[in-house]
Amino acid sequence: QTSHSAMTLLRRWLAILLLEVVCQAGKKVEFWQNCAARGLCDSKYDLRDKSVHKAPDGSPKGHLQPLGHAAFLDSWDGEVDTFTEPPSPELFWTKYHSARRPFIVKGAAQNSPAINWTDQYIMDMFGDEVAKVEWRNEDRLTDYCGQQVKGKFIHCPKDTIPYVESRTSIRNFIKASREDPEWAKYIISQMPDGMAKEFNVPGFVNCGKRHNGDHVKGKPWMTQLYENNFWYLKVPEGKMGTSTIHYDMNHQIMCVFSGKKEWIMWDLQTEAKKVPMWNEYYRSPKQGRPQGSDDSPIDGERVDLLRFPEFAEARWSNTTIEKGDCLYTPAHLLHYVRSWSHSKDDNRNFALMTMFQTEETFDPSFCKDVPAYHPLSEYDTLWGEFPGSKDVPRCMNHIKMGYPNWKKHFLRKLAKKQFGQEDLMAYVMQQARYSKKRVKAAWKRFQTEAESVPGSWAEKVFNSTALAQLAKDVSCALEGLEGPERKLKDGESWDARNEYSMKGGKTGYTDEKHVEL
Repeated sequence: QTSHSAMTLLRRWLAILLLEVVCQAGKKVEFWQNCAARGLCDSKYDLRDKSVHKAPDGSPKGHLQPLGHAAFLDSWDGEVDTFTEPPSPELFWTKYHSARRPFIVKGAAQNSPAINWTDQYIMDMFGDEVAKVEWRNEDRLTDYCGQQVKGKFIHCPKDTIPYVESRTSIRNFIKASREDPEWAKYIISQMPDGMAKEFNVPGFVNCGKRHNGDHVKGKPWMTQLYENNFWYLKVPEGKMGTSTIHYDMNHQIMCVFSGKKEWIMWDLQTEAKKVPMWNEYYRSPKQGRPQGSDDSPIDGERVDLLRFPEFAEARWSNTTIEKGDCLYTPAHLLHYVRSWSHSKDDNRNFALMTMFQTEETFDPSFCKDVPAYHPLSEYDTLWGEFPGSKDVPRCMNHIKMGYPNWKKHFLRKLAKKQFGQEDLMAYVMQQARYSKKRVKAAWKRFQTEAESVPGSWAEKVFNSTALAQLAKDVSCALEGLEGPERKLKDGESWDARNEYSMKGGKTGYTDEKHVEL
C-alpha cells in the first residue's frame, strides 16, 4: 500500500514536471516592450506605483529599478562637466571632441530669441510646416520582430503596440496636444528654416577643417554643420517622455527652450562589453566607424539584472538640462533621456538641435575672431533647408533626417578637376536615374555663376548654387523620392509608418501576451 502510494505521488510529480517543461518549451517570447511605452512607468519615479519595481528576494542590487536609481551609485562616475560660458573652440576640439566627452553650458540658450517662444508664436510663424511625430515613450521592439538577430529569431507578444510615425502640421500637433493632454506623442523632426534664424549656436563648434575652396566667404572659421532638428512635446503633470538606450551617428548640440531633460550616458569606448545592444554595430574610434546607430534591449525604467547582470558594472554619468541650457553630446555616446515640463504653468518640453558629422576635425589656421554665438540660419548646413523650394523638387517638403552628405559624395569629386557638361551628365547618371533636362539646366546656370566667382576651380564649384541644388536633388532621388511632398490641410495627418514588424504584417508574433505588472 505504501509502495503504491509512493509510486502514485511520483507519477503525479513527473506529470507536473513534464507539464512545466512543455509549457516552458511553448514560450517563445524573450523580448518585451519597455515599461514606459506600455504606460506603466511613464510617470516620474516619485509618483509611480512602486510595485512595478518589486524584485524577488535574493535579486541583485538594482534589479527592476530605473536607471539613475541610488542602487546604481556604485557604478556612477558623476555628472558631466558644466560651463557657465561656452568653452573656446580650441578647448572644445582638443579636450572634449577628441576624447568624445559631453558637457553642458548653463544659460547658453538664453542668447537665442527662441527662449521667448510661446505656442501661439510657434503656430503663427511655423505652424504650416510638416512635422514627423512618434510615440512620446519610445520603444524599438517592432524593429526586430520577425527578424534574425545574432542568430536568433525574434518572437513578439501579440499585444505589442505598433510603431507609428506620422506626419502632421506643427499647428495641428500643438492644437491636438492641447485638446488631449494625455495624447502620448511628440515631434522629432527637421527644423523649419525660420526657426534657425532665432537659434544662436554656441561658438565652440566652429573652427572645423574645410576643403580647399569650401570656406564660407567672410566666415572662414565656420564649421560644416549637417542637419537641424526640432523637438516638441507636451507632458501632463507628473508624466515624462522617454527614449530608448541608444547612440546616434553624429555629434549634437541640443539647446532646451522649455522643460527639462535628464540624460544618462555610457562611454562605449570603455563600457561596450557591459551593455547589450541589439545589433552590436559599435566600433571604437581605433577600430573604425560603427556600422550604424544602435539601441539596447535593456528597459531604462525597469532594468533586468538577472538577465543582464554585467550591466550593473557599466560606468555611467548624467546631467539634467533645463530651460536655457545647451548640451554637447558626441557621436556614438550611448544615452537614455527623460523629458518633462519645468513648471505647472508651462507643460511644454521643446528643444532645437544642430549636428555635425564625425569627419569634421579642428583647423586652428582659420580660428580667428570667432563669435561666442552665431545664428544657425547663416551656416551652410548640409540639410538645413526645410521645407525647401521648387529649385530642389524631389526634396521639397520631405523630412530629410539621416540623408547622405552631398558635398562629400558629389561636390568634392567635381571640385578636383575641371569638367564639361557631358562629364557632369555622365557622373549624375552613374548615381541615379535623373532628368537630363535638369542636369543641362544646372550646367548652364553653373557656367554663369562661375564667371562671377574669382579664384580656383574648387571655389567655383563649392560656391555654385546650381551644383548644390543639383547635388541635393540627386541625393533625394537616391533616397527614393520622386517629387515634392504636398502640404497638409488644417487638421490633416497621415501615417508614414504603422507597423508591427519591419518584415511586414505581424511576422514573428505569437499568442503570448505581456504580463501587466
